[in-house]
Amino acid sequence: MSIIHTQKIYISGALTGIENSAAIKAFYETIGSLCEEIGFEAYVPHINTDPINNPDISPRQVFETDKHQASTSDLVIAYLGSPSFGVGMELAYAETNSIPIILLYEKGKEISRFPRGIPTVIVEIQFKDYEDALTQLKSVLEQWKLQNLTKPLSVSSS
Repeated sequence: MSIIHTQKIYISGALTGIENSAAIKAFYETIGSLCEEIGFEAYVPHINTDPINNPDISPRQVFETDKHQASTSDLVIAYLGSPSFGVGMELAYAETNSIPIILLYEKGKEISRFPRGIPTVIVEIQFKDYEDALTQLKSVLEQWKLQNLTKPLSVSSS
């Protein structure tokens, strides 16, 4: 009897000190829903450890929970549109564990070359709005699901 492993995707994005926090969190949740529609399990950190909705969870608990989730995922999707120490650490854990990474950020936004240079990044999606991001991401995720890629994808940005 074989056990079927549902691939787990970690959704990484800034939560603290961000503008339009409700819209950004909704974007992360929509990414999670998209992943689930395609057949993946999605972990969206703020649903479990949001600093506003869960102020009773200690910084250590947040660290341990999110570190474990990021380090044991099959893929990390990271939104880089807002600077975040947490996102940087999550990307480092993914890279250390040879986990493929998809980077998302707005066209024209200046993004540090450091996360863009992580060897396990398989694609950078530059988008004009959230709808565009989700359309491009869906295409990449469907391709990744079929090929279980660990090397960079060749994807054309719209």
